[in-house]
Amino acid sequence: MIFKNRCTGILLVSLLAIGLQMEAWASPEQVDALVKKVREEALMDAAHDQERVERFLSEQAAQRKLLQDAKAQLAAENKRADTLRKSYEDNEKTLTEYEIELRERAGDLNDLFAIVRQAALNANGILDTSLVAAEHQDRSTFLSDLGKGETPPSIEDIKELWTTVLTEISESGKVVRFNATVIKPAGSEGVQQVTRAGVFNAVSDGKFLSYLPDSGKLVELSRQPAARLQRLARGLEAADSGYQPMAVDPSKGAILKVMVQSPDLAERLQQGGGIGYLILLLGALGILIVIRRAIGLMFARRGIEAQAKARDVNLKNALGRLKQIAAEMKSTNLDAMGLRMDEQLAAESSLLNRGLPTVAVLAAVSPLLGLLGTVTGMIETFQSITLFGTGDPKLMSGGISEALITTQLGLSVAIPLVLFHSLLAGRANRLVEQLGKFSSDLVTGRELG
Repeated sequence: MIFKNRCTGILLVSLLAIGLQMEAWASPEQVDALVKKVREEALMDAAHDQERVERFLSEQAAQRKLLQDAKAQLAAENKRADTLRKSYEDNEKTLTEYEIELRERAGDLNDLFAIVRQAALNANGILDTSLVAAEHQDRSTFLSDLGKGETPPSIEDIKELWTTVLTEISESGKVVRFNATVIKPAGSEGVQQVTRAGVFNAVSDGKFLSYLPDSGKLVELSRQPAARLQRLARGLEAADSGYQPMAVDPSKGAILKVMVQSPDLAERLQQGGGIGYLILLLGALGILIVIRRAIGLMFARRGIEAQAKARDVNLKNALGRLKQIAAEMKSTNLDAMGLRMDEQLAAESSLLNRGLPTVAVLAAVSPLLGLLGTVTGMIETFQSITLFGTGDPKLMSGGISEALITTQLGLSVAIPLVLFHSLLAGRANRLVEQLGKFSSDLVTGRELG
């Protein structure tokens, strides 16, 4: 306001100065009008300033009252904050005392609760993969919640845990039939009647099943165990009472999975490769020759025995042919007859031993082919090691399998062929010796005996 009054004074002085400068050329009337106008402006400014001063004084009292109210409210809030702070500190002290008292009263219960939770988790890990879970699928949720819960377990929870474990023990000694979803090897699903032998095996329609904990379903093994085990499974399903033999897997499916994963005879033969099939071909050829020669020697022996007792000559057997030669050369001397008999006896010996040298060759070649397969398999194994290293044993299994299977096949073929060759050669030699005795009797004219 003072600044504005000063500005007004300066303005008046400036106007007077201007008026004095204009006096030289302005009329007196114009000067009086100018002075009057300046006075009126000054009076209006003074009234306006007075009004502003009065309004400021009025508002200053109101602002002072608001300030006093704010200070009173701040004091009240500070007092309330002190009260709340004291209450908070008292509550913290009381809570600490209660926690100490709770720990003292709990004592060994905390250890007991920890043991219960751990037992629930352990039981859940075992029972969740059990075959019983295929029939009772709701117990896993309870055990999981009990093991991972943050609140202390109640008496009812502990009793339920105890009951669940006892139920598993009881079910391990029962043979139970129930309906469950079974997944076929082709991927289709269907509800079938399942027979469970304790916690060891589950079968349906004579097929062994495996339990999938993730889906809670049973799956039929893509490869079933031996037929005799499947017959036991069908017998168990058909039995109504009494005792029934059944093969159980104490490892709860682990041994069964290993058994069905082991290669069968066809897969083992396939592992032998081309050399293995060649050994089998030679073995089959040798067996055919052995069978043929065994039948031939049997009929030859029977023909000789029958011809020795008969008077008529039968040229279909060796002794009959010897008799025919003796009858034709009866008029000649004994030396010529003896030579002719020896020639015929050598021919009969060749007929009786026909095919046996081939069997001997096959028996000798088979293990050599097995050795060749062994060398080939080891070469393949070393090539795999050179290319891929020894990090993955499966890369080397092909060559090792070929090496071992071919050796096994070679020995499996050679051993029976050697035995059969020795047996047939002995029979042929005994027949040749018998024919030699009959030949001497025919030459000397004695009765055959």
